[in-house]
Amino acid sequence: MNILLKTDALTLARGGRCLIDGLELTIRTGERWAVIGPNGCGKSTLLKSLAGLLPSAGGHIHLPPGTPLHGLPPRERARRIGLVFQHGNPGLHNSTLELVMSGHHPHRQHWWDTPEELAAARHALGQVGLAEQAAQNAQTLSGGELRRAEIARLLVQNPALAMLDEPFNHLDIAQQVAMTRLLGAHFTRDGRALLMVVHDINMASGIASHCLLLHGDGRWRAGRAREILNRETLSELFDYPLQACLGRNGTVWMPSWE
Repeated sequence: MNILLKTDALTLARGGRCLIDGLELTIRTGERWAVIGPNGCGKSTLLKSLAGLLPSAGGHIHLPPGTPLHGLPPRERARRIGLVFQHGNPGLHNSTLELVMSGHHPHRQHWWDTPEELAAARHALGQVGLAEQAAQNAQTLSGGELRRAEIARLLVQNPALAMLDEPFNHLDIAQQVAMTRLLGAHFTRDGRALLMVVHDINMASGIASHCLLLHGDGRWRAGRAREILNRETLSELFDYPLQACLGRNGTVWMPSWE
């Protein structure tokens, strides 16, 4: 597996508080990463920093072969890294189709829409179940529809590393499952990888091959999900006792009510 992104002693701070201290993170092709931690621990800050949108307090971010993240032009950076923000924004796009079409911008060498680009955008809308909303004003989309439209735009952008900040906000259970399968199928093949901020530990344990745990006080832990998602680490992470219950499809994490 090839390395897509690597951090070297990355340190992130906000408001004078150290959130992440000396992060050593390596993301390789085919991996599915879940970022987990309590509110305010720096999850969104981390994704924005990895996308080059926020400065770090120290350390480096590299996109192999050895290229510093900030040494890349924005268009090249957008070809390698895509980010869906925590809070949706339809922007100035008139229609849902136009919103999705904007995913082509990092790859374009022209100023017009080609038939191939339109077909790809319509296909992506169909994948997320929004084919009938293609002509709808993007400003009128519901929260869940906007979230799925942004995922469709990410599919069109097709970066090597797809990063999503709480991508299942506003989605019902069926849509969460469908989008999880779609993202996993698309971004863990053909030299790609997936990094998602999630709040649901059970979802993380079900979809992630690797996890990054952020405590919010500088401490962090990264590794294979099956090795670091356990009662001790999760109870310490959330400062609350958790217990593992046996469900139909494996372990289910529940708070201890005692």
